[in-house]
Amino acid sequence: MLKRRLLYLSVVGLFILLVTSGCQSWQTGNEIPQIALYSENGADERCILATTGMFEWMGYDVTLIDADSVNNIILEKYDLICFPGGDMYQYSQNISDDGFEKIRNFIRAGGGYIGICGGAYFTGEKIFWQGNQLPMNSLAIFPGITRGPIDEIAPFPHCKMCKTNIVNTSHPITRTEPDTTWICYCYGPMFLPGEGAEIEILGRYDIGDQPSMAVFEYGMGRVFIIGTHPEFEEDSEQDGFPAVKEMNDYGSDWNLMKKATQWCLRK
Repeated sequence: MLKRRLLYLSVVGLFILLVTSGCQSWQTGNEIPQIALYSENGADERCILATTGMFEWMGYDVTLIDADSVNNIILEKYDLICFPGGDMYQYSQNISDDGFEKIRNFIRAGGGYIGICGGAYFTGEKIFWQGNQLPMNSLAIFPGITRGPIDEIAPFPHCKMCKTNIVNTSHPITRTEPDTTWICYCYGPMFLPGEGAEIEILGRYDIGDQPSMAVFEYGMGRVFIIGTHPEFEEDSEQDGFPAVKEMNDYGSDWNLMKKATQWCLRK
C-alpha cells in the first residue's frame, strides 16, 4: 500500500514538473523557442520574409506580430522579440507608451531582443537620421545613440556589400567567426554608447571603423543589435529570393545569427 502511494505521488509530481517546466523556454530550455517577429507598418516585406526563413532554418517557431499584439496581448508566451529591417519612425507611430513598456518588461524579465537595421535604430535612447535627431519615441534600451546612414559606405537609398571586422573574438557569438565578414548594408546605423555604458562591441564597419554589431544585457534579458542585413543570402536562394550576381556575401551569415539568437535565448 505504501509503495503504491509513493508511486502515485511520484507520478503526480512528475506530471506537475512537466507542465510547469513548459512555461518559458528561456527558463527551461525544453520547448522549441517562440520568436515574435514584428511585421506591421514600417517593417519591410522582404526583410520579414528573409528573417522568418532564417529563424525557421534555426529550428524555431516564428509568429508575426503587429502593434496590437504588442499593445494588448501578453508577450510572455514568446522567448524572443525581433524587430527586422524597416522604418523605425513608423514602428514608433503604432506602438503605445504601454506597448513600449511591455517590451522593456519582457526583456527585463529574461526575454531576448534582436534588432536588425531599422530594428537596431529603434533601440537607441536617441536616434539620428541624416544628421538630425528624430522626434519619436524609441525603445530606449541601448544606452546611447543610434546614428545613420553612413554615407561613406553607401548613401541613402543605395545598398552595398559591406566588409565588417570582428573586433571581439572572446564572445560566444563571434568566437569562431572569421576576422572579417561581408554583409549587405542598406542605410543602417552605427552604435555610439554613452559614457560608462556596459556594451560589448562585436564588430565594426571596415569603412569608418564605427560599431556595427553590439550586445548587452537589459535586466535579466539579452539584446543583440546589428546595423547590416545578415538575413539576406546574396549568393544563394536560401532566403527565399533569387541570388544576386552583382553581390556576394562570401558565405552565409545565418550561422552568425544563429549564435546571436542562442546567446539571447541563453542556450
